[in-house]
Amino acid sequence: MKVSAVALLLVLNSVLPITATGRSILLLAPTATDARIDASHEAINYWNKVLAGLEVEARLVGPSIDVESPIVRTLENYARQISQRAFRLPAGAAEPDPPEELVGLGADIVVLLSRQDIVSFTWPIPRVVPPRYFVIIRSVRGPDRNDAMVSRHVVAHELGHALGLVHNEDPHALMCGPCQPLTAEPDATGFLPLTGIERARLVEIYGAP
Repeated sequence: MKVSAVALLLVLNSVLPITATGRSILLLAPTATDARIDASHEAINYWNKVLAGLEVEARLVGPSIDVESPIVRTLENYARQISQRAFRLPAGAAEPDPPEELVGLGADIVVLLSRQDIVSFTWPIPRVVPPRYFVIIRSVRGPDRNDAMVSRHVVAHELGHALGLVHNEDPHALMCGPCQPLTAEPDATGFLPLTGIERARLVEIYGAP
């Protein structure tokens, strides 16, 4: 079954990727036993191994985990506001202000494990410098999204956007758009592969040693 693990298209060519050596991740989870917490750890570890293998200094740090945060409803309302603008670019001065609760979190990448059936996406938090990102991971419902492989690939895919990668046309690659992970074979890392162009892009962004 085809799985939509794609972001609302950010057109990341116009969005700055992360540039600091270490970028902090805050994970907002509905419960301490949510299976997507483990999937998030696996995805973060995957990207740090990729970055280390490319011999660049950038790393993802964490995650810190906040369970049953009182600001989740506000963030999910903001996420729905973004999703209603599907496939539009961030609109500069016309872009809706992010909620103070989100900006005040301070993490470089805020990952919300949503209770709602809202498309997963990565969004640059507007008017924040240096760049910070808001990542939504949709609720786990349906036979395909309850697969552990799908969950960790969805998180890894969205973190790939925060690292500066865009979609490719290979449905069996990590940065696919659209994706078909259940009919694909992971590589030795346990994840779907990156393309050579994507690896080169990461080196271009974060610099060879």
